Amino acid sequence: MRKSILVLITLAFLPSFAGAQRLIDWDKVQVKTQKLDEYVYLLQFIGPEGPGANVGGNVGALISDDGIAIVDCGYALAAPKLEAALKAISGKPIKYLLNTHWHGDHTGANAYFGEGAVIIAHDNARKKMEKRGGLFPASPAMALAAITFSDRITLHMKGGDVLGVHFDHGHTDTDTIYFFPGARVVQTGDDFVNWSPPGFPAIEMDNDGSGGVDGQISADEYILAHAPADVKIIPGHGNLATRDDMVKMLAVLKDTRAAIQAGMAQGKSLDQLKQEKVFAKWDYLNESRHIQSDVYFERLYKTLSAKQNPAAGRNSAN
Repeated sequence: MRKSILVLITLAFLPSFAGAQRLIDWDKVQVKTQKLDEYVYLLQFIGPEGPGANVGGNVGALISDDGIAIVDCGYALAAPKLEAALKAISGKPIKYLLNTHWHGDHTGANAYFGEGAVIIAHDNARKKMEKRGGLFPASPAMALAAITFSDRITLHMKGGDVLGVHFDHGHTDTDTIYFFPGARVVQTGDDFVNWSPPGFPAIEMDNDGSGGVDGQISADEYILAHAPADVKIIPGHGNLATRDDMVKMLAVLKDTRAAIQAGMAQGKSLDQLKQEKVFAKWDYLNESRHIQSDVYFERLYKTLSAKQNPAAGRNSAN
């Protein structure tokens, strides 16, 4: 079982989720509910190994007199358990489902909840879910967003507002950060994760040139600039986080970017930087058994190279 969970964690950030779901013993998965405010809750899918074994993206829920709005929904096979956990909080219907990005560990249950809820997502999220091919079949119509937006969106409910802000070139090009301003809560999707132990940030996870480090830095900086000091941060995966947790990860993003840029300015290849052990100070982030340093720095170098030479970046993504 331990090997399966570790493989699942590795797969959690990939567009393909059918294989990841098959690794999970769903009978043993529990939905943990945590009240963050009078109206806002965090729901997590916890595997048999405990809190460190997230088996799907975290879910935020706004419970209102006029219905429930959820942000992300996890894997399809966990949908009945998530629905039951929400019914234990409130008998109101799930009225809206907002997606932080398009990956299946966050949108897999879209079709399940889309029968009764209005799905909302960024323009690019719908496009990617609609046009996947090969090993990643297109999502059914019921799973696609009925409402899309290009930059920002505000959902008004009696229990409070949900504000969505899009950031490009981060985890993917479909990313949206959602604020629950009345509750002093923000939900980040995979532009910020809070594994224990901590791991490398999940940049450019579609590996097609559409993501990168700059979008994640912009998203995290925006949150820190606009959220209160006591903000509660719902990460894409992992446990509820604080401002200090995000500050630490933002430093990793900025410092690793600076290390790559300094090497590139000296004409050094990625292999040269590895041989010089430029990245050794971040070896501790390999303990998460999630994204390892080789994957992270290769994607970081590739995206920064593409920024310097867009034509080369397009060719490398094809």
